[in-house]
Amino acid sequence: MRPLATILAVVFLSGCATMSAEECLTADWQAIGYEDGARGASVSAVTSRRQACAKTAGVTVDMAAYMAGRDMGLVEFCQPPNGYALGARGGAYLGVCSGPEEREFVAAFESGRQLYALENAVASAEAQINKAQYDLHEVDKQITHTEVTLIAPGTPAEQRLRMLADLKHLSERKGNIETALIALNRDHVRAQEELAEYHRFIAFNGPYPNVVTSPSNANF
Repeated sequence: MRPLATILAVVFLSGCATMSAEECLTADWQAIGYEDGARGASVSAVTSRRQACAKTAGVTVDMAAYMAGRDMGLVEFCQPPNGYALGARGGAYLGVCSGPEEREFVAAFESGRQLYALENAVASAEAQINKAQYDLHEVDKQITHTEVTLIAPGTPAEQRLRMLADLKHLSERKGNIETALIALNRDHVRAQEELAEYHRFIAFNGPYPNVVTSPSNANF
């Protein structure tokens, strides 16, 4: 049986591709089912293959072999490390595991999802700060340009009055952005602290502390 990492590397690139007539004629349906199971795909993943093979080669999928392979692949997939990795990268769990293995998988998945959410919170806060800083820079440029034009000797009196009003609005907008930046920086610090705290937690307790390691996944 091939290592799961090798399977995932290949299948994520080609697992959803439509099969050619030649591939349909030479398909090892048990191996294909195994690969689908090993990547956590739902049983509906075989649908496109069934349609393609029926259309291009008149081949019927050996569902018994496919399902037998898929069940073996799910044994590989439904392990806590995979659940944690899936959650940590923001992946979706399609409910393909069952029994005690599913409870352990989901517990690890949720732990990974928590890490993903905390990392996203930090990234979102940073993006909002960058946006606010850009807006503040643009407002400062507008204020400078308006002030230079305001004091220019050739600027008409009516335009000066409009510019004074513009400066008032720009000043208010600048104040609002600066106030928002204070809150955004506070949120950013809080998000960083929560992420750091979770990193410390998993460093001490492991990435899925609520999972009881069973003989089937002890060496995974």
